[in-house]
Amino acid sequence: MLFVDVNLIKKLRNITGAGISICKEALIKSNGNIEQAIDIIRLLGKSILAKKSINDTKFGAIFIQVDKTKKIGVMLELCSETDFVSNNINFIKLGNKITDIMLDNNTDDINLINEKSKNYINSLAIQVNENILIQRTSIVYGDIVSYYLHNNKKIGVLLSIKTNNFSNIKLPKILAMHIAAYNPKYISDNDIPDNVLDKEYKIQYDIAKQCDKSNDIIKKIVDGRILQFKKNISLLDQIIITNNGKIIKDLINENSYIINKFVRFEIVNN
Repeated sequence: MLFVDVNLIKKLRNITGAGISICKEALIKSNGNIEQAIDIIRLLGKSILAKKSINDTKFGAIFIQVDKTKKIGVMLELCSETDFVSNNINFIKLGNKITDIMLDNNTDDINLINEKSKNYINSLAIQVNENILIQRTSIVYGDIVSYYLHNNKKIGVLLSIKTNNFSNIKLPKILAMHIAAYNPKYISDNDIPDNVLDKEYKIQYDIAKQCDKSNDIIKKIVDGRILQFKKNISLLDQIIITNNGKIIKDLINENSYIINKFVRFEIVNN
């Protein structure tokens, strides 16, 4: 069968979601039998997915959902081979569907999420002819869960706050936005591992000793730089992004907040 009715291709696409060329190939092999063509597409799909699974997924988007109580939030990094696919409306729908699954199952277990999402992922992967991969997942809980998602969907933040004060509606969002912009690595300087500080101390000492100063002066220089290093990577020691001069530590104390946890995802295309 060389000629394929356009209406048959359209019907098969509506049923399977597969691309035009795959539908046409399946209908040729099945001599126009829709049921047989569906089975052929399933076999073709498995073959395509097996080949595509080794392809790099350098592009993607971040998806966030917070439940109605604003006490549980989930975040997902979903990746594709091209930016064209990651901006596709069906890719966006898939990401939202997977975050629904995460909330419904109260989990960020990537194996469980993959298992419950695989049919949706595979269907779109066959349709767009690309590898689609769940890269990272996260879930947070708190008295307040806030989030920030950049409009290009490349940077996302989930923030968990412990508090009895729910009067400041804007502050949790501002804090999440600050984390997105400044990318702190830790909540406080007490959370910085010793090996990170030791490594930075050695770097700064090697730089400072080239200044031909006394050991006491070198020590003061290094200590000052380490203090600044701690401030740069610790959320509580940073000045809030709104630039009113307030340090975040003081701001959250004023509002009876305790930062439980924050998670920041960023997609950097190589």
